[in-house]
Amino acid sequence: MKSLAGPTTRPPAQLARSEVLNSTWAQTAHTWSAALHAASARHRRRSDPVALAAGLLTSLPPHVVIALHRFRADGSPNNALLLRGICPVPLDLPATPATVTPRSTARVVDAAALLLLALSLPLGEPFTFRSLHEGRLVQHVLPVPGREDTQTGASSTAALDWHVEDGFTDDRCDYFALLCLRGHPGALTVLSPARHLDLDPADIAVLRAPRYLLVPDDAHDGADTSAPTPVPILTGPAADPEICFGEGDVHLADPADNRGAAALRALSAALDRGAIGHELRPGDVLVADNRRTVHGRTTFAPRYDGTDRWLLRTMTCASLRAHRRRGALRALG
Repeated sequence: MKSLAGPTTRPPAQLARSEVLNSTWAQTAHTWSAALHAASARHRRRSDPVALAAGLLTSLPPHVVIALHRFRADGSPNNALLLRGICPVPLDLPATPATVTPRSTARVVDAAALLLLALSLPLGEPFTFRSLHEGRLVQHVLPVPGREDTQTGASSTAALDWHVEDGFTDDRCDYFALLCLRGHPGALTVLSPARHLDLDPADIAVLRAPRYLLVPDDAHDGADTSAPTPVPILTGPAADPEICFGEGDVHLADPADNRGAAALRALSAALDRGAIGHELRPGDVLVADNRRTVHGRTTFAPRYDGTDRWLLRTMTCASLRAHRRRGALRALG
């Protein structure tokens, strides 16, 4: 995905019009008032955030709930949705933290986190991993000093390469959602849907064979790094395939597999060609299918003055059977 940050590269495409939903000011005000009330309740009673988020479902705009349900059942042209105007721009937003694990957050940030959890619930059950951001259910995605060149959400001056969330495990999320508290001009969140891959059939056949290993990325602290099992990159029906890929996290099961390496190079180029980009702005919520798209981010220069890009992220398990099989845990591992 590095080429997308280059000055001579053509700009990525946009989401389909049907994938962009807008809410009215009155709908936003109603939803935000309920979210602020829930955030106050959480501070008073230390309530379960998912239970509080469930109480916000009736406050969400009906067209948004319907769209999320349809997205879960049928997908969308690019297997992503952009919700605009669902969250207002808080005038009293505090400074962007300098860490992805801040010790405390303001009520407006807690309200935004509960709203994001509420938007995740029509898609399934929110969860995370104990090895990721201290097992926090809602994670902070922001630039961190000293982490600029890493392949994590804390990076900035390095492009975040194509990847799925937690491709090293089949327990990875089915969907993830990003809520923008603060944006950065020109910093694009980029997606590439597997259903639009322009690949030679011979490369597809190679990518559908279990010739690859995926390992945890640097964001995981203490994750199991024992010998992974070889897996395919592409699975599922040809018309709507699933993809499990990370440019920095995938390795050849056989280091001498030149054909497998060539197919990976062809895949990266095809993902670049199919890129869809969006500059997240305050109040935007981007929802993506983690099984059918890969994503990344272009570069930006952090200021570290409290006004930097700041997103919240949730991950969702769409299968209630899988969620129960895991013990209905909110943090796996």
